Amino acid sequence: MVNLYFHTNDPSKRKAVRWLTDHNIAVTQRNLGKEPLTKAEVTKLLTLCLNGTDDLISKRSRETKSLKMDSENVTINQLTVAIQKNPHILKNPIIFNSHKLITGFDQEKMGVFITPHQRRLELSALFAKLTNQSGGNFKMA
Repeated sequence: MVNLYFHTNDPSKRKAVRWLTDHNIAVTQRNLGKEPLTKAEVTKLLTLCLNGTDDLISKRSRETKSLKMDSENVTINQLTVAIQKNPHILKNPIIFNSHKLITGFDQEKMGVFITPHQRRLELSALFAKLTNQSGGNFKMA
């Protein structure tokens, strides 16, 4: 199961949902504008980030700039409150499962949500397609 949190129904969010459904990955969607994150949920997202708040916070958004928070001195509690009150400071969408988190839509990064079994099936289908197109003369080096 993959979770997708969003605050704007933009093309990046729609592409991510389409990609997940095309790959038969169950996805639950949540609009953070209508259903804000709890403190525990913010903490959970932060634990999944490899690069700390840089993975979650959109530094370019108007909302983030208007808060004028010093990223070097902000506490986790201050950040949590800011995220709860202003979900638009988050990158969009946030896509995660129990072990991995990515933000935005990057087709290459989305592959982290494909199981090894599903990856083998897709690779077999690709090889079969290549073999059929080349008349059976396809060989791997």
